Amino acid sequence: MHKHRLFRSLIVLGALAVTAAGTATAELADVKKRGELRVVMSGEYPPFSQPSPNGGLTGFDADVAREIAKRLGVKATLVKAEFSAIVAGVQAGNFDLAVASQSKTPERQKAVDFLSKPYYYDGFQLFVPKNSSANSLAALGNKPVAVALGTVFEKYLRDRKYPSVVTFSGEQEIFLALGAGRAAGMITTRSVGAVAAKNGQALRAAGPVLQQDNPYITLGKNQPQLKAAVEKALDDMRKDGTMKRLSVKYLGSDITVPASR
Repeated sequence: MHKHRLFRSLIVLGALAVTAAGTATAELADVKKRGELRVVMSGEYPPFSQPSPNGGLTGFDADVAREIAKRLGVKATLVKAEFSAIVAGVQAGNFDLAVASQSKTPERQKAVDFLSKPYYYDGFQLFVPKNSSANSLAALGNKPVAVALGTVFEKYLRDRKYPSVVTFSGEQEIFLALGAGRAAGMITTRSVGAVAAKNGQALRAAGPVLQQDNPYITLGKNQPQLKAAVEKALDDMRKDGTMKRLSVKYLGSDITVPASR
């Protein structure tokens, strides 16, 4: 995965730039002048972002990013990068936005800005192979649990001192590991796992949702005009039904509004 030199170069540049005294984030006027909104995502998180059969990226996050750019009057350039390097790349100004299903954490808030509210609502879920009888982490008997590197799913397990955490670059690698018996379970969102199971992955949800997870779009610090423009674009997309349409297209239901209690 991620063997394209361009992506690796962007990741390295992002990591190096974080150590510099300042960052070179672009404001709305810069984006307009450039005529391009550079948006980063992992490309390994179906159905939110994944490689398209005709090249490029497809999925809910990819289409949301394209629609935001369209409403800003510029073209969208979608960049695939290791999830664990996305925050550094945004902080360094290598990307204008991350539409990458990122949860809000105190550590990330120190580096980048989050929009004022989530763009969808989800939750952590343990998934196990279909033939597994386990319905909880405890029932796995400390066997390996797979997560994507640098995610809140990894943090969830580490905070609880789970003894056997195996990390991968993204969900597509995890599905392969689970199928090959290299992990006894995985933690991802209920939406990702449910769509994977519907599309033929031999897995099932194990037990209740572990924790609520409401992802945000992020951008560099001190970009008030760009932030306001993206906020307006998203609000308009909610009002005119675009967000609901994209959610139903990729997920089979509308997860862009909080679930009723």
